[in-house]
Amino acid sequence: MAKGNSLLFNFQMTRANVVIRDVRDRDGRRLGRITASHDGTTDGVIAAARAATDRMYAEYSTASNIESRICATDEGGKPRWAVSPNFLHLAEAGTDEASYIWGLREQG
Repeated sequence: MAKGNSLLFNFQMTRANVVIRDVRDRDGRRLGRITASHDGTTDGVIAAARAATDRMYAEYSTASNIESRICATDEGGKPRWAVSPNFLHLAEAGTDEASYIWGLREQG
């Protein structure tokens, strides 16, 4: 993961209940951004993240699943959750788990 790419500064969103996929290639170069609305539930966040990922692959042939981080905003439009690339983990933004999911910190 490219260092110096703070996820939260890239996701200064004001839209409520959206998933943002920060699309990057294998070298961490930014290719674009994909958004998808969610209903505020955990299942809704995961479903929106899957939809954003499907669009990512359709629109960006060189996109990297691991390098392309996923964030979801809350009802106030603030970054709230980190979503793992395999959609199995959802963590509150600002926690060690979220930093690990986003590749900003080593596990342990």
